[in-house]
Amino acid sequence: MKYKETIRGSPAATASTVDNAFPDGESVGPYAFVKQGRLVVWHRPEGPYPVVVPCPGVRLIVNGRECTQPTPVSMKDTVRVETVEERREGSWSVSVSSDGLQAILRTRPAVVVHRELPDLPPARVLQLKVVEREERFPPLTKDELLGELSRLGINYGVDWEACSRGVASCAEEEVVIARGIPAEAGKDGRVELLFSSISKVPVLAEEDEAVDFRERYVFTSVEAGDVLAVKHPPEPGRPGTSVKGEVIVPPSPRDFILSVGEGAVLTRDGERAVATRAGRPVASRWRDLVRVSVLPELVHAGDVDLASGNIVFKGDILIAGNVAEGMVVEAGGNVRVGGLVSGARVQATGSVVIRMNILSSVVIAGGVPAFLQGMLPQVHTLATGLQEMTMAIRQLLSHPAFKQGDLKRGIGPLVKLLLEGKFSHLPSAANTFKKQVKTMPPGMVAEGLEEFVREVERALVRSPLAVRDLRELETLARRAGEWEQAFASTPSTESDVVASSVHNSTVVATGDVRVVGSGCYNSRIQAGKKVTVSGVFRGGEIQAGGDVHVGELGSKSGAATRVVTGPAAVVTVGCAFENASIAVGGLVYRFNREEKGIRLWLDKEGNLRSKGISTWEITDLLQNRR
Repeated sequence: MKYKETIRGSPAATASTVDNAFPDGESVGPYAFVKQGRLVVWHRPEGPYPVVVPCPGVRLIVNGRECTQPTPVSMKDTVRVETVEERREGSWSVSVSSDGLQAILRTRPAVVVHRELPDLPPARVLQLKVVEREERFPPLTKDELLGELSRLGINYGVDWEACSRGVASCAEEEVVIARGIPAEAGKDGRVELLFSSISKVPVLAEEDEAVDFRERYVFTSVEAGDVLAVKHPPEPGRPGTSVKGEVIVPPSPRDFILSVGEGAVLTRDGERAVATRAGRPVASRWRDLVRVSVLPELVHAGDVDLASGNIVFKGDILIAGNVAEGMVVEAGGNVRVGGLVSGARVQATGSVVIRMNILSSVVIAGGVPAFLQGMLPQVHTLATGLQEMTMAIRQLLSHPAFKQGDLKRGIGPLVKLLLEGKFSHLPSAANTFKKQVKTMPPGMVAEGLEEFVREVERALVRSPLAVRDLRELETLARRAGEWEQAFASTPSTESDVVASSVHNSTVVATGDVRVVGSGCYNSRIQAGKKVTVSGVFRGGEIQAGGDVHVGELGSKSGAATRVVTGPAAVVTVGCAFENASIAVGGLVYRFNREEKGIRLWLDKEGNLRSKGISTWEITDLLQNRR
């Protein structure tokens, strides 16, 4: 903001003007005072002299010279006090919003600061003061505003009343002086599924009711000829108008493609999917494509053992008996086991329900996305790091100052040097990635992954000096990128695992895990959502993306037992023993003694909070009544 100053003077004070000027008619010493805008000075001929102290907004001129510091004045001096009036120039502008729907007038008024000298009582040291008064003026005229609107091409939706207010305003403000009409978005197309897309395991039995897995777990099914899905076309939107009169085109509505897989066909117009057989309907979505299929169910009347061989099926599998030691069951849908699973592996894209116990086995519901998502950050680090290292070595080799004769035995020394410097994080990432692959249950490791881990470990950890040429690193970088893409594109479904008890086993689910019987012993549970253990969880670890509810955590003997959840989770434990621990969002609560009725969560500030709860609340949570 620019400033302009205007000087206003007061009458000069001299010896001839101070006679009888003292208000009380007495002369008691040197003094100066201000009366009716005049500065009056008096002192004895021999002194001392009064001192006048200037202030901002006032010019003190003694004998024609401006004084900015405290200045003694005499009756023989010509003293003038001038007040300074200040003018601050105003400003204004008109702008159009980024969407073209508003024109905004921003104003800052012009300000004139008037200053006057008030009457001041006599003092030996007179501190000058001013009284200020502001006067404001609009910074523009109506003609100026009209000219700016014309220059900017603003000709639609002008609010003339708002323009008048803005022109007359003496305040610093923003006024919307024109409004356009926004475009109305169209209605996206959609595919309506005529069956439940949630293939979740059903609720548990009431407290005093026996659990009957055969009757209580019902999966969605259809008959041949049933309509599975209907496609609804998109509806176009309505265009709008900007404040410059331009047409605003609404975004094109999203359209979906309806397609079918096995067990279903499309009608001739492509707008309906119809089942061609009885079975379980499923739907998958990839971007704008919705695919509907009908999966059959395979019923195995006895045990899965050496007599039957492994069972691998694209749809649902119902096993009436047990899954014996060393056997494998893989399903593209859900798996239901009427007996127990012992020393075996059961893997399903859908949910897994085991009526009895899981003993020394691996059970996976939803495929392997949970493992792969956890490994994705490390493989991304390896892919980008190897690519950048390859580029760095290529630049070094092409530099004129580099001596090629120093690398007769290969580029190993360069690799080792870079791993000790800029790329020192790569060996750690390789070791972490190796450990993650080792923790994957048998049968889940994709073909070629273990061999890739060995090559990365050899080049980055064990024998970097043995790297012969750049092609080795280029190959590793390319393969790391391929694995990263494979991990990132793995589809994931929300699938659950339900069992009576778990012993010395690994249970993985992208949805919930529920143990409805005696509990879990020396086992690992990993769930994308919630974990509920009605009985005990003794020895091992629970990793959950959602809430965790456990009846009894740890043991009196102090078996190491751990629960790990995300920051939004709530952990409820009926009874916890020493050496058990609970981590919520990275904050750990360790039990140093036996505690009962514990609930843990993070508050809004990220602090770990705990609260005691009653027995009936715990019972409700463990029985999924809440």
